[in-house]
Amino acid sequence: MTRILALCALVLLAGVLTFGTPGHTQGYATENNTRRASPSDINDVVRGFTTGAQRLCGNIPDPAYTVDCVADYFDWLADRLPQTQEFWEARSIISGAASEMNRVARDNASATRRPAVIRLNNSSAPSGRTSRVVIPVAPERQAAARSAAVAIVEEAETQLLRASERSQRSKLAYTNIAAAIGNSSLILLRSG
Repeated sequence: MTRILALCALVLLAGVLTFGTPGHTQGYATENNTRRASPSDINDVVRGFTTGAQRLCGNIPDPAYTVDCVADYFDWLADRLPQTQEFWEARSIISGAASEMNRVARDNASATRRPAVIRLNNSSAPSGRTSRVVIPVAPERQAAARSAAVAIVEEAETQLLRASERSQRSKLAYTNIAAAIGNSSLILLRSG
């Protein structure tokens, strides 16, 4: 009996260690980018966010998935920003906005549509799909959910612009990130 309890405890501990290990919240694999980022590195990440979000979230046949798809791409962006003190605040703002948009989708979830991994043209490439299942918003609540998501994006954009004023060195990067999340996300959220 003690052996069975010990084995169960070991299995439980292994599960906790496996699922509790720090990693990327949404499953996007990135290298450990703790080195100082060059402006072109940040521009590449921003361009990847803009292009990817528009390609994937902008081509969803059912607009019910758009809010949480944009949230997933916010996580993509946060995961790819340099893991340095200079970008800690940007990552925090973007991750927070992603969590808030995901919460909006969950609070307004459809009872008839199922959560799904969204794929671009049946792509198996990681860039051609969401990193997790995205939550569809009920048709009668889509306008309210999109309005809430727009407010979240606008607030994140404002926070990034305020943060850009604190450091001359990262001012341009924060401003570019704010513009990217504002422009591309708002177009996607308002188009449905």
